[in-house]
Amino acid sequence: MTCRDEILAVARKLCRERTEGTFTTQEIVAAMRERGTRHLDTTIRRHVATEMCSNAVGPGAGKYQDLERVGRGLFRLL
Repeated sequence: MTCRDEILAVARKLCRERTEGTFTTQEIVAAMRERGTRHLDTTIRRHVATEMCSNAVGPGAGKYQDLERVGRGLFRLL
């Protein structure tokens, strides 16, 4: 399973558990650690904050349009 696939699975689970439907990068990292991910924390954070975030800026930003940053370190699924 790719890092992106794992992040999406965890993000969907977190969103179902919360009325506001948001999550932090750290919550994603912690949930993936609990599941026994093989991905490094830095890789997970990069995916969430840059590659998967539609409104991120910089090189490689918004490669996938999966997440939206709604606050500092706070994201939601699109």
